[in-house]
Amino acid sequence: MADTLKQKLDRIEGKASLLAKKIAELKQSRNASVSRINELEQIELRQKKEIQSLDTQVQYLSLSHTIAPKTEDIANSRDILAHLVREIDRCIADIGY
Repeated sequence: MADTLKQKLDRIEGKASLLAKKIAELKQSRNASVSRINELEQIELRQKKEIQSLDTQVQYLSLSHTIAPKTEDIANSRDILAHLVREIDRCIADIGY
């Protein structure tokens, strides 16, 4: 009877040891997972800030393209200025300089 009690205690001790080992592994795995989650949250934060910055740049670029003159407008402005300069030259010539 003492032998069976000793065997039962040994089995219980073995199971307790295995359970303690499994708990230690799970704790280590949990800690690694928590660290990875924190790392991913930091990456997410950086990416959100970068997205916000890029959105702002897109808005600025869209606005600058809206404001920027078109090639056709520049050519028309040059033609008008050239015409005005010719008119001014004629007026000066008429005055007698």
